[in-house]
Amino acid sequence: PGEEIPVVQYLKNRKLRKYFNRETEAALVGLGKLTRKIELTPETPFYYATGVMEYQDYGLEEIVKNSTDGTGDFSHKLFIEEAIPRVSPLNLFKVLQNMALSFIAIEHNLVGDNAVIYASASGLLLLALHSLSNNPMLLGASKTYKDGKVEAGFAYVVKEEIEKSPFLYGTEKAVDMFRSWATNRGD
Repeated sequence: PGEEIPVVQYLKNRKLRKYFNRETEAALVGLGKLTRKIELTPETPFYYATGVMEYQDYGLEEIVKNSTDGTGDFSHKLFIEEAIPRVSPLNLFKVLQNMALSFIAIEHNLVGDNAVIYASASGLLLLALHSLSNNPMLLGASKTYKDGKVEAGFAYVVKEEIEKSPFLYGTEKAVDMFRSWATNRGD
């Protein structure tokens, strides 16, 4: 949890790092390790599952506090005039659910079909299974925990592998699926 994630060695454009949260850093490292074994083409489809970031709020509590009027209701006026100006613009990149997918796509020049889904292993697999592409595709998932620990996993798969997956119609989280795959392979 307190460990720095060695993302710099996996970046072509190091200036982008200021926009990363721990999830994005771990995802870039995980994919960097996978791409040592495979080569992605720009057209590679990429599907990614992420969960709620439990580690830091990046100013979200401050936004909520400063967007609430005297009666406890949300105020658009306060949101625009008081809440948003108090939070660093860089933090906006750190709380969006699609940021890990976006920065990976930028870093690896992935322009093919891509989508982010919330947490579900079956949702991730079904999304990939229904891709219009019949080429190998990239699947990824990550999760950031309250203590700062972060997990990220990636796989380069074909549809036939997805069709045989026991996770296809299960209720597991995507990050649990990748953990299971890594355990079974001895990674």
